Amino acid sequence: MRDATPFETTRLGQARPRAASLLLLTLPPAILGGAAFAHDSYLAVVGAAASLLGSLLLLRHRHVWRPPASGLLVALYLIALGWLWFVTRHEADGSGRLGRGLLLLVAVAVLVGHDLARTGLEPRRRGRAIVRQLLRRVSWPARAGDYAHLPEVRALAEVLQDDPGPAAGLFKDDRVEVRLAAFTALQQRTYWRPGEADLVLDAIDGTRHPVARAAGIKALACATDGGVLGAIGDSLRDKAPEVRHAAAVTLLADAPGRWPLIREAIRSALADPTQARDGALPGAAGAIDGVALCDLTTWAAEPGPLGERSLLTLIGHYGVVLHAGTRPELTSEICEQVVDPQTPPGLRVELAQLLRGMGLITPDLLDRMTDIDQPGAVRVLAAEMLLTWNPANPDAIDVLRGLGRQPNRETALVIARLLQQYLRLDMGLPAGAVAINSKSAAEVARRVLQWSTGRPNAAAETAPGDAGDAWTARPATAPALPSERPVGGPLPPLPRPGRGR
Repeated sequence: MRDATPFETTRLGQARPRAASLLLLTLPPAILGGAAFAHDSYLAVVGAAASLLGSLLLLRHRHVWRPPASGLLVALYLIALGWLWFVTRHEADGSGRLGRGLLLLVAVAVLVGHDLARTGLEPRRRGRAIVRQLLRRVSWPARAGDYAHLPEVRALAEVLQDDPGPAAGLFKDDRVEVRLAAFTALQQRTYWRPGEADLVLDAIDGTRHPVARAAGIKALACATDGGVLGAIGDSLRDKAPEVRHAAAVTLLADAPGRWPLIREAIRSALADPTQARDGALPGAAGAIDGVALCDLTTWAAEPGPLGERSLLTLIGHYGVVLHAGTRPELTSEICEQVVDPQTPPGLRVELAQLLRGMGLITPDLLDRMTDIDQPGAVRVLAAEMLLTWNPANPDAIDVLRGLGRQPNRETALVIARLLQQYLRLDMGLPAGAVAINSKSAAEVARRVLQWSTGRPNAAAETAPGDAGDAWTARPATAPALPSERPVGGPLPPLPRPGRGR
């Protein structure tokens, strides 16, 4: 016989309390209905109907024998008991006495359970019982995400909503599976009182397995205490990527309200050179706003990992929001940032790429992107879009000529690619990637400068180094560039989308 899947186990765990609740809710109208049939009493019919209406009002509660529904359930049983006594008080049959006794017995039992739950004794008793079941378990799911489907974990999560104390018994066990089950159950908590989260923080510090530690950090997603958030912020520098990812997602779960408390921790993590490969900050896409966006925009202008990761975080966030369509005004705001001199140049380029990829660049914005005061990368992007629509666009060619005269070998390689792709000119650019400091790149840069200046004997040489090294003129050692006539003849002109420079 096959084992039940996590989904089937969850369905079974949900069906049992629902069936028990339905039984308790149908008992009073059923007893009054039986009394109405046995004694032919219209008063009992009215009582059964009223009792049925009260049961329907409590139907949405899965555990009607627990607060807050248990108090109303006791009142429902007492009302049904009084109604049944009034109908059968002059009758000596045993069915009436049996019905009254059953209603009284259930009412007392529910009342006792209600008082025990209000005092906290019953949740602790159930919590200890569930902890013993988890400690006896020998078969565990292979994936961490399946722990939430375990019936013991689901039952423990309900107990831990009010008191995380029973989880301490699981944290004393050295097995990673047991601690992971406890952390998963605590992830259902929606609030933490002062001092309660210390139990989880101590358990996280005593756990070595990264997956379990990540689950423990996620359990504190609803914590608001500054000390707890600071401890989670320290986990942003953890060696394990799973833990860093969980810490970032947890801190940004309520980013607008928490940002003043987590700002420095986020900045330190983004600036850490050992985490430069982590890319964009996890959990930030679609979750940040206001001051957080201003800080990330400022950090995007910084050198090193801080600027690069802040830039990736902003682009990821804007991409998610634009795709969701929750802020229609965001498109115009990003368009203004693209051409705003106060925006970091790298961010302007990436935002322009984002708008282009989503087809949101308007003709007016495209015209402004070709202005001479825009960064070279933005102007090249605008020229490429113009050439895409019309390979003979004079405004795009004018932009490329102006940029081709600048001493930047990296820009020259991009221009050479555009000239070969759209104008069919042979710029000597080989297939595949070209190293900036290679002889091939130097030859391509020389040809781009020759094309942009229109002088057949113009030459340029870039010393090995960065892409922005200056060019120095030297006599041409290669034959002059062929005619600018496009190879294969001119392409038919397409409609011009807008004016550029």
